[in-house]
Amino acid sequence: MSNQQESGWANPMPAGLIALSIAVFIFYAMFTGKVSHEALPIGGIWLICGFFVQVLVGIIELREGSIAGGNTFTWFSAYFMLATGVVWLFEYFAGIHGWKFDPTIAGWCWLAMTIVLWLQFPAFAKSMPLTVFIVIFIMNLALPFIVGLNLGLLDAQIYAPLAGNMAGLAGLFALYSAAALVNNAILGRELLPFPGPIVKDKTPSQNLPA
Repeated sequence: MSNQQESGWANPMPAGLIALSIAVFIFYAMFTGKVSHEALPIGGIWLICGFFVQVLVGIIELREGSIAGGNTFTWFSAYFMLATGVVWLFEYFAGIHGWKFDPTIAGWCWLAMTIVLWLQFPAFAKSMPLTVFIVIFIMNLALPFIVGLNLGLLDAQIYAPLAGNMAGLAGLFALYSAAALVNNAILGRELLPFPGPIVKDKTPSQNLPA
């Protein structure tokens, strides 16, 4: 059974949101101390797997003309998923073998990701459904703490659980959004409430001069 759009492509966003939710659940578990440092390699492998999902979602979104969703999923797949997963694997084995490296470089990378998500935030208010917009909003709140933790500027005991809980909340909204998109599309009705963007296109009457 398929649920195709007029272009022949189905909406790939649910897959991207599920991959994102798995990633931020991993961050939740790591930052809140639900798992130990020894979980790094397994978490890294799952993040790397998420890269393949999100890069495909990004390409399809770009093919469908979504400049905000397509570009975000594409660079997110590379840096939030693949780069972070590889870094976690490297950090784990570096700890075992005593390799010396400066981990604070990751903080500068996270800072760049934070700035771009903040600057593009208005576009998401118009291009993303409300619950997906909330995912990005929560992540925008969590990212400064992740930056500070990676740069060694914040106390991990205080701020890591805060960032982790926000990541977990974002993951719940991502899972709900994915479920709403799939169920509502297949059933042809709004089984799960799924409001549209908070910024609407102007109606013809609104474009008339006062």
